[in-house]
Amino acid sequence: MKKLTLIFLLTVAFFVGNAQSLHQHEQASEKLVLNNGAKWKVDKITNNNVSNIQLMVKPFKGKSLKDYHMAGVALQNGITKMIRECRMKGPDHQALHKWLEPLMELVSKLGRATDAKTAARLYAATTAQLNLFNQYFQL
Repeated sequence: MKKLTLIFLLTVAFFVGNAQSLHQHEQASEKLVLNNGAKWKVDKITNNNVSNIQLMVKPFKGKSLKDYHMAGVALQNGITKMIRECRMKGPDHQALHKWLEPLMELVSKLGRATDAKTAARLYAATTAQLNLFNQYFQL
């Protein structure tokens, strides 16, 4: 069991580091707000990747720490794919980072959670962050 946990943590650490190095960007230091009252624009690839990530959280019925860790790996894989395929530029791209960076942090913490209660709280926060996308972005 300890070996499995170690492998899992190393996998998560690899994906987090890889995702961050794949996509160089400025840190989003401001809070995400609408674009003068309108939603920010995202390209079709980004929209599809976010939709796929959002679908990952809907069927989840986990209760154990292992379930949450497995969900974290799936979410991290989705984020890594989205970052790898991102071709956006400009202000819309910067706004996307204001949404994405908190999500990445939550997923990372989910992968490092040491008990199911903490993991459940982080999972709920991750789901809430994912749901913010539709309030601030459109195709």
